Amino acid sequence: MYGLSPQQYALAFGLNSAAFMLFGYLAGRTSERWSVRGTLITGLGMCGIGALGLLVSGLLHLPVATVILALVVMVAGVAVTSPPATTLALAGYPQMAGTASSLLGMARFAFGGVSAPLVGLAGAAMLVPLGIVTVVSVALAGCAHAFLIGRGGADRSPDASTSAVLSLAERG
Repeated sequence: MYGLSPQQYALAFGLNSAAFMLFGYLAGRTSERWSVRGTLITGLGMCGIGALGLLVSGLLHLPVATVILALVVMVAGVAVTSPPATTLALAGYPQMAGTASSLLGMARFAFGGVSAPLVGLAGAAMLVPLGIVTVVSVALAGCAHAFLIGRGGADRSPDASTSAVLSLAERG
């Protein structure tokens, strides 16, 4: 689509991987010191900005640097959301954290398996479907967060069991 050489593609992929590692680490520390929900909301915002950047890049045919920047922001946002989302999801199940964590991991891969073919519907040379799928995914994540907060499911403040689950999630 953008004519990247294998080396350029590897550099872009490596940049995304580095952003994921760095922001995942920072999110774990931030969740412990600041707020689990605040960190999650920040990560969702980053994902939204990156996803909108991908959609706009596809619609306006912006240069590859813009696409890479949008991907880095979105991937960093995913990394920021992982520790607090895992903490909030597992906080109510400390007695079976391993099983709950494996189900959470399976759900992540299942949603990826369902959404990946949607990106390729318009062909491999189109960025717009990726932008649409990512924007819709972030919107659904925001709705799920709002629904759970409204029900009080994620309205727990981090306590000893939540901190223990966060520690387990970071080790796993």
